[in-house]
Amino acid sequence: MATTVADQFAATLAAAGISIVWGRALWYLDERSDVFRRLAFGAMAFSKRPPPEVRSLILSAAYYAFGLLAVLSMAAAFRQDYSSLFSFSGSHLTLAVLGAAAEISLASLFVEIVHRVARPTPDRAAEVLDIPWIAGLNQLPAGMAPVAAALGGAIEELFYRGVLLVILVERTILPPLTAVLVAATLFCIQQLLQVRTTFQAMVIGAGCAAISLVGGLLVLATGSAIPAVLSHVSFVVFFMRPRGTAAARPRRAVETAAR
Repeated sequence: MATTVADQFAATLAAAGISIVWGRALWYLDERSDVFRRLAFGAMAFSKRPPPEVRSLILSAAYYAFGLLAVLSMAAAFRQDYSSLFSFSGSHLTLAVLGAAAEISLASLFVEIVHRVARPTPDRAAEVLDIPWIAGLNQLPAGMAPVAAALGGAIEELFYRGVLLVILVERTILPPLTAVLVAATLFCIQQLLQVRTTFQAMVIGAGCAAISLVGGLLVLATGSAIPAVLSHVSFVVFFMRPRGTAAARPRRAVETAAR
């Protein structure tokens, strides 16, 4: 395919617009949209689930729908071949496992640095749990939160690494590693638009940096989005363990002792 500066500008501009709208979509629906409020109240009237759970389910569905629309629209606008998104081989699975381990390790390292720079206080854990999308997921049934987070992560990966990164590599004059950084920056912007405090932004930014760097390298190495998707999904499931499980109890015990 021919590579042009025009394609580079158009792809970056389109992805930036999508990232901004996507990043603020749930805030707008939850806090500004009368249509959403009426829809949520109507759904609550016909559901036996607690109202916060219904609200969170609808917001999650809206987030997924917007992301899938972004994937399809961007791919269609730039005539992206869908086969590159879903090609898979046995070696990809090994790379996905290594990628997940790398993302978790890098994110843990970056967050540790954030904690040291930000001078951690006893309420930092609560501040992280108050990040809107995390708080919303925690309103779902315990076993559903990791699944919902994983689905969101998969859709994000399809857009930023599966579609955008491949377009930047194949259709523009950007060097591959620069394309990885551009996709990473836009993903971070989308995520940071969903937080409320500086510390939340630092923690989420650390996770986004780890996911973006490893996921981007996986796509460059394999030509497929699947290893990056699997690594991202594994990452969010690891950090969104169901409440009440054996893995979650020691963490709560430490937090309780610290208080």
